[in-house]
Amino acid sequence: MPPPKNIIIWIKYSQKEIFSLHYHKGPSYLALLEALYRRGHRVFLAFGAADLRGNDTLFPPAAEYRDGALQAPGSADPIRADVVYNLGDIPSIHGMSPITNTPAFRRFFASKYAAYELLHEFFPQTIRVKREEDLSPARARFPDARAVFKPDTGTNGRGVTVMEKGDAALNEEMRAIVAEPGGAILQEFIDTTSGISRICDSYHDLRIAVMNKGTIALTHVRIPEPGSLIANYAQGATIRELSPADLPESVLSLHRAVYGRIAARFPNPMYTMDVGIGADGRPLLFEINGTTAFPWPGFAGKSFFMKNLAEHLEGQML
Repeated sequence: MPPPKNIIIWIKYSQKEIFSLHYHKGPSYLALLEALYRRGHRVFLAFGAADLRGNDTLFPPAAEYRDGALQAPGSADPIRADVVYNLGDIPSIHGMSPITNTPAFRRFFASKYAAYELLHEFFPQTIRVKREEDLSPARARFPDARAVFKPDTGTNGRGVTVMEKGDAALNEEMRAIVAEPGGAILQEFIDTTSGISRICDSYHDLRIAVMNKGTIALTHVRIPEPGSLIANYAQGATIRELSPADLPESVLSLHRAVYGRIAARFPNPMYTMDVGIGADGRPLLFEINGTTAFPWPGFAGKSFFMKNLAEHLEGQML
């Protein structure tokens, strides 16, 4: 275990609630602070761009975690960070301490189409839609199948529409999304009704969190609510924890290939990948997220996740 260091967890003001017990995953975020504290580190929270100090490594902390709770920092002096966990969206400032994940990484994977361009052979066919008139020729690429319309930079299932066979019309919500700076994407629909062997027997979205030199630290399957094709918790999907040992070799092979491609461009990355297995048995990516999913408080693998996230941060330290 490395010697004690100063770890800054940088979040936006709007994210403060994630470290509250009232937040649905609050106990898990607090468990990370406890894990780092028990490993001998000093752990601080910093909020917002106002907490940065030019091109250096100093942060005036908003809170320090010690003795099982977030407390006022022991001193008003700025803290020199040995590593910054970019849990929010830290601005790109040169000369700072090591950051994981970097602003460049977060910006890159905020775009679904950028992820597709980097990893295109692992995705279903994906077409960019930046103008309303782009949709018709994009839809013509797979006219006899469903297609999935998504905002290029959307999260939590916002704006995701499954278009039925032959449907090439934009509704008002879709028009508004196309008009956004990033526009939208149209993705070939992957029919996952065959499920995953020994895991589920119908529509699914397999979520895998990767960190600490390619370790799968967390995985769970999301099942859409009856009548829906969108497997997102914010839209009613159910979630079931899995062990990495539950994953079929085809998914593990996809994970290794994807990690190798991403790590070649962004060393030692930390991300979440969403995967579906089609009727042909081949796993494909739905999305890559530039942040890691956190376990639900009752997940059996929560300690394994925290250990790997702590080791990931320690591996980035000065």
